[in-house]
Amino acid sequence: MSKIYIISKDWARSGKYSGYQKIINFLSVDFSLVRHNNLPYRIRRYFVKKTNLVNYKGENITKEFKILLKAFTTRRVHIIYGEMDYYYLKLLKKFPFGSKKNILSATFHHPPYELENRLQYNRKEVLGALDKIIVMGSNQIPFLKQYTNAEIKFIPHGIDTSYFRPPAREGERKDQIFIFGISHRDHDRNLKIINRVNEVLDLRFIIVMFEEHAKLYEHIENAEIITRNINDVELLDFYQTSKAVLMSFKECTASNVILEALATGCPLVMNNVGAVKEYITEESGIQLFETNDIEASVHYISRLFTDDNFLNDVSKKHIELAQSYTWEKVSKMTEDFLF
Repeated sequence: MSKIYIISKDWARSGKYSGYQKIINFLSVDFSLVRHNNLPYRIRRYFVKKTNLVNYKGENITKEFKILLKAFTTRRVHIIYGEMDYYYLKLLKKFPFGSKKNILSATFHHPPYELENRLQYNRKEVLGALDKIIVMGSNQIPFLKQYTNAEIKFIPHGIDTSYFRPPAREGERKDQIFIFGISHRDHDRNLKIINRVNEVLDLRFIIVMFEEHAKLYEHIENAEIITRNINDVELLDFYQTSKAVLMSFKECTASNVILEALATGCPLVMNNVGAVKEYITEESGIQLFETNDIEASVHYISRLFTDDNFLNDVSKKHIELAQSYTWEKVSKMTEDFLF
C-alpha cells in the first residue's frame, strides 16, 4: 500500500475530540501530513484571491505547492476539507505534472446549496481533476456529479466514543435542553418548539452559539445563553446532564452535534432533512420529525421529561447507534475506498 499525502487543518469550534480532521489519528496507512511554510503576505494574498474560495487560507498555498513539487514521481494525495483547502492541486492532472499517474481525492462536507455558494471557480476544471470523492451525505452527490467523473462514495463522519460517552449513572440528567451550534440551523423552528414546550413543562434551556444568532433567543427567560467558546469538559457536561438536544436544520450533511449526542446518549429532537436519515437510520428506532410538525416534537420532549423509562430507552438506542460511527470503523471504510 503506497504512502498518501494528506492536507488537513484544525477547523471551526472543534476541540481536542471533535471535528473530521480527527480521522488522521486513526488511520493505519502510511501517510504524511503536509505542513505549511511562510510566504510574504502579498504573494499569499495574490494566490488566495485567484481561488475564489471561502475560507481558503494563505498557509494552504505552500501545502499545495509542496505536493506539486513532488508530483514528478507518482503520489496519492487526499484533502480532508475539499471545499476549503483544494484548488491548485488540479494541476496534478496537467502537463508537466500529469506525466505521472498521481491519484487525487478529497472529502466534501457542506450541503449542496453551500457548495454552490462556496465553489466559485471553474468547477469542471477543479472538481474534474479529482479521482475519488468522499461525501458526508448522499444529498451532495447530484451536485458534484455535474462537474466530475470521480468515483464518489458516502462515508459517514466519525465520533470519538472514548471521550463522548454517557454519564456514569442513570438519573444524572437535569430538566434541561441543550441547543448548540448555528450551521444550517432553522432557528425559527427551534423558537416555535421552545415556546410550546414552555407552555407545558418547567425546565431550562442551555443555548451555546455566536452572539449574532444568540440574540434570537435572548427573550427566553428560562434560557442560559453562552456566546463564548466552551471547552471540551463543558461540552461533555452539557450532553451528559441534559435530557435532550434540540436541533432544527434547514439542510445538512454530517453534524458533530448529532454524533456527540448519540455517543453521550442525549436524546436528539430533530427534523428529517438532508442527510439526517443517513445518520439516524430507520433501523435505529430513533424518531425523527417533519419540519412543520411542531406538536410531535413537543409531545416527544414531554415524554422524555416525564417518563424516565422512556428517556432511558431512547438514550440506549442513541448509544448503540453511535457504535456505527466510531473513528476506527470510519477510518477503515475510508482506507478501503481510497486504496
